[in-house]
Amino acid sequence: MRFFYKNCALFVPVLIGLAACGGGQEPDPVRDDPFDRTMNVADEAVFYDRLQQAETSYQKSFDYAITSDDAANINDAGYNLAIIQLGLNNVQDALKTVAKTSNELKIRRQENSPQLELISAAIFYRMNRFLDAALAAKQAEKSKDEDIQERAYFLSALIANDENNLNEVAQYSQKLDQLLSQSKAKIEESWKADQKELHALLAYKQGEFDQAMTNAKEAQDIRRNQVEYRAMVRTLALQGLISEGEKNFISAAQFYVRAGKSALLLKDYAEAKKYLDRAAGLHADQLTYQLASDALIDLGKKTKKTSE
Repeated sequence: MRFFYKNCALFVPVLIGLAACGGGQEPDPVRDDPFDRTMNVADEAVFYDRLQQAETSYQKSFDYAITSDDAANINDAGYNLAIIQLGLNNVQDALKTVAKTSNELKIRRQENSPQLELISAAIFYRMNRFLDAALAAKQAEKSKDEDIQERAYFLSALIANDENNLNEVAQYSQKLDQLLSQSKAKIEESWKADQKELHALLAYKQGEFDQAMTNAKEAQDIRRNQVEYRAMVRTLALQGLISEGEKNFISAAQFYVRAGKSALLLKDYAEAKKYLDRAAGLHADQLTYQLASDALIDLGKKTKKTSE
């Protein structure tokens, strides 16, 4: 298997945040395979954050994989292409790519791979189709790949949280803890951030605000260092919730403004509006209210421009 991404745009809000994971293999010097060539070009574009160029190259790789009738390459290219499209906030395009990839695998008598189920779950989660997201994540959990398992547990916990199912959040947090404690591989920093975020979320739900804030801040720092900015936005918003729980509304508004402005620059406009509206709605102090209001005006201009 050949993947460039993990920690997808979860996941972007999910998934997300996007983070690179060991790009493509070196092409065979004797054999100029067009699939390998376009995958390498796409991988390099991702490294330099040129996602639209990467989308074009991964689409070419997908076409070459179909041309050569190679199911494994179809799966890999379709997976990477869908993640890039999700990273570009082209959710419908990502959904179509997953469907096309699944159909191509089906006519070759191949089932969806766990990683394809994982990106499906991330897409459904972004669309607020929680039941579909949960079912796809369950399938991804069956993977023997620890990285896919970890992402599936984390995403399942986020889904459970959005459905106010605290027991399931706790169960998936325990599964993730167990995976990290028993893993024979080197523990990824992004896994630690996921673990800290779930611990923060559980502590917040249980009213343990000091512990929740400590874990959320640690998760935020790891996200920033890993350049997982979309996931970092979520940890900022969580600190806003924790501050509200502590009745510290000025601090809450500050966290929401920070989350909203980051989301705005990442072009996650729905998330930006949610956090900025919350910051302005608190009327905590003049500075945060003004910053939130100004950012909302900027957001309005940007969304108007994109709709024209």
